[in-house]
Amino acid sequence: MATLSVVVLTFNEAANIEACLESVKWANEIIVVDSGSTDATCEIARRYTDKVVFHPCNGMAEQRNYGRSLASGEWVLDLDADERITPALQAEIQELLRRDPVCLADGYRIYIRDWMFGKFVRYGSWPYQAPVRLSRAKVARWQGTVHERAVVTTGRVGKLHNPMLHYSHTSIAAFLNKMNRYTDQEAAEMFAQGKRANLFLALLGAARAFGGQYIRLQGFRDGGHGLILAILMAVYYFVLQAKLWSLWYMFEHEEANATPQGTLQ
Repeated sequence: MATLSVVVLTFNEAANIEACLESVKWANEIIVVDSGSTDATCEIARRYTDKVVFHPCNGMAEQRNYGRSLASGEWVLDLDADERITPALQAEIQELLRRDPVCLADGYRIYIRDWMFGKFVRYGSWPYQAPVRLSRAKVARWQGTVHERAVVTTGRVGKLHNPMLHYSHTSIAAFLNKMNRYTDQEAAEMFAQGKRANLFLALLGAARAFGGQYIRLQGFRDGGHGLILAILMAVYYFVLQAKLWSLWYMFEHEEANATPQGTLQ
């Protein structure tokens, strides 16, 4: 059987890390890359592995790549502390490792089931998330800033059947906090790229986002959760465009108001 390293990123994840590591304790190696937790995250992690390392976070992609550089396994599974590997997914991964080196792919996408303030949602865009999380150690590299992703640089990419569980949005407040951080970062990145926003088109885009989530992707079948999530995704789109518009407004008005200082007579 091929060997597997699990790389987990943490920062103040005492509430999540034990369940995460418990779900992957069957792996050959667990590496926890911590960016300066002040709670019990590292203490809990050391119950499962002696490879708990501190590394300052200069971007999530860079942090993930650093963790992968420490892995000794032939395959690497990239996780966040609020994610869990189910027994069914564990069995599927172990079967893949048993078949190595005759696997059909060098990287694998894994579906994600999202826990949204009280239940796993089944509709909307959420069930379609399937990022590359399992790959041979030398063939994948993380790229991007806000929504980083693993890219398999050589070889084929396959897809596993069983999903992992994701507990990131335990409450609406948690969703809103993440939305505020992400839209700040995305708007700044778009501004740096010279992209602009039109508030009228932003409003239409928000309506389209709601319709896509709630109607086209059948979010209504998730009941109240589906309605709230469709509204939140519409708000996400509009807030992102509004923040981008605001950055340009402030930039242009600061330039207009920056007049040369003369000498008073």
